[in-house]
Amino acid sequence: MLVSLYTARIVLIYLGIEDFGIYNVVGGVIVLLGFLHTALTNASQRFLTFEIGRKNNEQLKKTFSLIMTSHLMISLIILALAETIGLWFINTQLNIAEDRMIAVNWVFQFSVFTFIINMLRVPYNAMVVAYEEMSFFAVVSIIETSLKLGVVFLLPVIDIDKLSLYGGLMFIVPLLSTLMYKAYCNKKFKASNYQFQWEKKLFMQLTSFSGWSMMGATANIGALQGGNILLNLFSGVVANASFGIATQVSTAVSTFSSNLLIAFNPQIIKNYSSADIEGMFKLILRASSFASYLVLLIAIPFLLNTELILDLWLKDVPQYAVVFCQLMIIYQIIDVIQAPLGTLINATGKIKVYHLWLSALLILNIPIAWYLLKIGWEPYWVLLVRVILNFISSILRTIHVKYLVNFPTWTYFNTVIVRFLLVSIPAFLLATLVKQLFNSGVSGFIYNSIISVLITSIIIYIIGISKNERAFINGYLIKIIRINKNDT
Repeated sequence: MLVSLYTARIVLIYLGIEDFGIYNVVGGVIVLLGFLHTALTNASQRFLTFEIGRKNNEQLKKTFSLIMTSHLMISLIILALAETIGLWFINTQLNIAEDRMIAVNWVFQFSVFTFIINMLRVPYNAMVVAYEEMSFFAVVSIIETSLKLGVVFLLPVIDIDKLSLYGGLMFIVPLLSTLMYKAYCNKKFKASNYQFQWEKKLFMQLTSFSGWSMMGATANIGALQGGNILLNLFSGVVANASFGIATQVSTAVSTFSSNLLIAFNPQIIKNYSSADIEGMFKLILRASSFASYLVLLIAIPFLLNTELILDLWLKDVPQYAVVFCQLMIIYQIIDVIQAPLGTLINATGKIKVYHLWLSALLILNIPIAWYLLKIGWEPYWVLLVRVILNFISSILRTIHVKYLVNFPTWTYFNTVIVRFLLVSIPAFLLATLVKQLFNSGVSGFIYNSIISVLITSIIIYIIGISKNERAFINGYLIKIIRINKNDT
């Protein structure tokens, strides 16, 4: 997360606000075309984990091979779409200066092949997560992050167009990561050795699940990148640069919290496949609470010091970047609390109705944002509308799982939502008070951030966790103290 935020700062310096905005909007077009990536990721993780939970190794092997075949087919389709409709859109519809079009086309091509490489990595990534091989997952993530940092330091060294160079180097990084995933899985898991498989019934199940998941992914990505394109049309590339900064912040925070949830998700699906419903419910409540508290520790000091943080982080802070980042953080807080419920819905395989209403709600972001920009409202309303719609969807999602699997909604509300509010409200108010006591500037920011994290941690310990969880933490701390005493 820290490296991701740092590299965004350096990239903005070397590319400049306009080229950074161009990279964001051009790469966003590929994300828009790549809606299937998210859908197939969800399908891959669900079906592979489900078979591991049932301990059906033969079916697991068939499932992996069929998933890989599907990804190869989808990659070819996306390549065809990108090289026809995508090229037309990039070269005729975007608001980009004529002298940057050669670099834009290079970036677009690198983005297309980056997407394809990431698509082909999904089955291997899903296998690693399904088997809960988190050490390898962490090692590759650190290597990939380090390579991205290395890319940043190469920008001033190599004397060619920086935008084209950045796009090319950012293609090499996922290519290397994908090769590492493939080598590891082929050696570790027999089921991941690809052989062409075709089983109509399984293919139809995968297609149905992916299709409905694709609808939700399309709405989500369409709302995000559609808003980015609207910002380009109404406010230009400076607004896109601000949007890119906010997206970097959102991605960093999302990655930070989702890595915790990755540890919970396979167990949630395995519990469902083995009919351990009570154990599954307990995991969901714990995952929602822990992930939301983790984000809160970062969110409070960031929301209180956004302007100073961006000044320290970036050499030139684009207009709207502060409010864009704050809205993205609020969006992530809502999202992370609800993420385990999405895993539960995927585990059941009954996702049709869920994605129908969710897609309809999320896609409203585009017409509402277009209308507000058209009548002259400020660009930040594009993201504010997205936050409001996400809040509404969180309420509807909770009601949906109640009727889907008889989920204990009242327990969820008391254990997760009420406790989160009891933690976050006093923590935010006390952190605000602490901020007023210190002088402004870097030293004041450091002091109030440290105290904010300590205050939030204490409130989480007292209010946010259960008696048994406090007893576990106390026992763990006592054990560490005893070990240290024995060492001395």
